[in-house]
Amino acid sequence: MLTIRKSPNRPATTKLQRGTFDLPSYDALEEILPEYEYLFRVHPAAQDPHYGRRHPHRTEPKQPDKSKVTESTERSQSPPRRTHSPKRDYVGQNQVTDVAEHEAVELENYRTAMRKMAEDIIALRKHVGSLESHNSRLRSELSLHQDLGRTLLDDMDIDVMTKAEIADRITSLKVKLATETSEVKAQKDKIQQLQNELIRKNDREKELLNLQRAHQQQQMVLQKYHERLARVKGLESTIRQQEKVIEKMEKVLDTKLKEKKKGLSETSKKLKGNEENIWKEVESALAAENSRLRAELEKIRSQAVPTIIQLPPKQQDWFSDAEKLSLLAKLEKAQGRIESLEMQLEENARRWGREKQDLMTRLTEHDHGFARTSTMILHDFPLKNASDSLLNHNRHRKLDPLT
Repeated sequence: MLTIRKSPNRPATTKLQRGTFDLPSYDALEEILPEYEYLFRVHPAAQDPHYGRRHPHRTEPKQPDKSKVTESTERSQSPPRRTHSPKRDYVGQNQVTDVAEHEAVELENYRTAMRKMAEDIIALRKHVGSLESHNSRLRSELSLHQDLGRTLLDDMDIDVMTKAEIADRITSLKVKLATETSEVKAQKDKIQQLQNELIRKNDREKELLNLQRAHQQQQMVLQKYHERLARVKGLESTIRQQEKVIEKMEKVLDTKLKEKKKGLSETSKKLKGNEENIWKEVESALAAENSRLRAELEKIRSQAVPTIIQLPPKQQDWFSDAEKLSLLAKLEKAQGRIESLEMQLEENARRWGREKQDLMTRLTEHDHGFARTSTMILHDFPLKNASDSLLNHNRHRKLDPLT
């Protein structure tokens, strides 16, 4: 069972008619919503695209008249008869299918109409809300204007004043309003200027803050440079003191070097005298050694050769073989000793030349100021003098005497 709410614009003058299957009549929406009349002229094929396929033998159903609907309702409400023919059953089934299709179409139309009506109601509510807000704003403005008019009217007594006075009063008020509006405009301009000036001052303040930060950074950098300068000054003072100390040390070293040079010159003179004596001793020792060696050679030659050559033939025949062998051995031994003495003489001569060269280099070093210190390592230096070294060497290299 369906019920329809009353529209706020017009009262519901008609009620829904009850038809078969407890559904409203086909013209219920036409009576309630006459502005949606175009929705009820839709072809069934437009509502259902498969309508022609399902019912090819049927045509578009016509809108039944009210008389036919009432007759159908009366027939439905009348008690059923006991006799049922097959023809009547077929006609009843056709009517039921027609009514069901008609009800489906009407229900779809009803749904679309209700959807459209709901959309219109929502739009109208929004429009009403906007109109109410606009109305409230206008009322507030009207109340303000009324309050101003009342204040103006309270200032003057309208009952006593004439029309000319009222006109003068109105003109004076207009002039006052114009002046006040001009003053307000001037004040607004002044406020705008002050705002602009305030903005400029804020910008300048920001620039000043940036400059202060930069100045602080520069001050920090300058402080660091001052500290470095102080360190540099301290280093310069220490360097000057060190230079003074170095100068004093150089003076002391110069004096010591001069003293050493004087001592070295004296020692070099002494060494020259000593070296001359050493050379003389070496030459005398070498000459004595050479003379001794030559004497020994001559002695050996004089002892070996004559014994072999000056023997008479008779005595030579008298020597036995053992004596001959011993004499030959002695001869060979003497020759070997002669050769060794010659080699020793050559070695002594070479050593004497080396020692002489070393002494000459030392003399040149002393002459040029290259004095040898106690820390220097001397190689092949004579122990006391050249004669002692030669004698010691000869002691170790002394040959065995002849037997």
